[in-house]
Amino acid sequence: MTLREKTKAIKEIGLRLGFDKIGIAPAEKLPHASYLTQWLSEGRHGTMQWMENYLDKRLDIRKLYPPAQSVIVVARNYYTPFKHSPDPNKGKISRYAWGKDYHKILKKNLKRFLSALREIDSTLEGRLFVDTGPVQEKLWAVRAGIGWQGKNTNIISRNFGSWLFLGVLIINQPLEYDQPVPDYCGSCNACVQACPTNALQPYRLDASKCISYLTIEYWDRPIPETLADKMGNWVFGCDICQDVCPWNRFAQTTEEQDFFPLDPRFVQPELEWLADLSEEEFKRLFKKTPVIRAKFANFKRNVLTILRRRWSHSPK
Repeated sequence: MTLREKTKAIKEIGLRLGFDKIGIAPAEKLPHASYLTQWLSEGRHGTMQWMENYLDKRLDIRKLYPPAQSVIVVARNYYTPFKHSPDPNKGKISRYAWGKDYHKILKKNLKRFLSALREIDSTLEGRLFVDTGPVQEKLWAVRAGIGWQGKNTNIISRNFGSWLFLGVLIINQPLEYDQPVPDYCGSCNACVQACPTNALQPYRLDASKCISYLTIEYWDRPIPETLADKMGNWVFGCDICQDVCPWNRFAQTTEEQDFFPLDPRFVQPELEWLADLSEEEFKRLFKKTPVIRAKFANFKRNVLTILRRRWSHSPK
């Protein structure tokens, strides 16, 4: 089997397993990898100190997996055709967290993918990652031609918009490689202008101001008042910079049923209902979804922060 034939076979297997896009890049140090060092030194990662760990491996994937020859990047479309509510009595949960935890789904599929590749070549070995290791998935997605990194810092595809989950499979075999695609953001700044906390500059995110960070990663402390007033009704995550992106007019409904809302109430949840949840009810409702990452106390903090703001602004 030639290199071209093997590469074609690998992509066909991946598509057959349900991945929506597959790109392949050579395992090398990425040209923009050092941006992470500057971003960390500026404290843009907030309290996410784990991002400082294994920095050498984040900057050079061959230090993470020395036999690395190729990096296969897969993408799964997770868009479902439901809308958040403008009703001030309703909370908002980021679209990606309505269904089952994508980490588990993508990891399971990547394991099947690796097994299938070993049937083609028994000498093929690899490691797989879905947001759980020191891998800069977005930069690899750009290098592998999955899409471009937009001004909202998300990967944008002309086929699917930005509603994509990413996974990485690093293997010890050379393949034919894809080329990056052009940046089609142009002069559009819709995402930057729409961000209520000014967390975005074009192609730069200050995570410490991001609503997603505040509601998911900012644990065990009150949300700063200056940012709490700008949270809208987001109780977990935030989709604003994606909702306003013109490329998401081309979004397609996912074929993965596990990405659909596990409970219809997740799409437009009543804030009072969320505030009344016990810890047991919270765990039962959200245990299979990404929402569980926020932990009960922090999720309740998010809900009560929004309700208190609403009460303080209501007419006396």
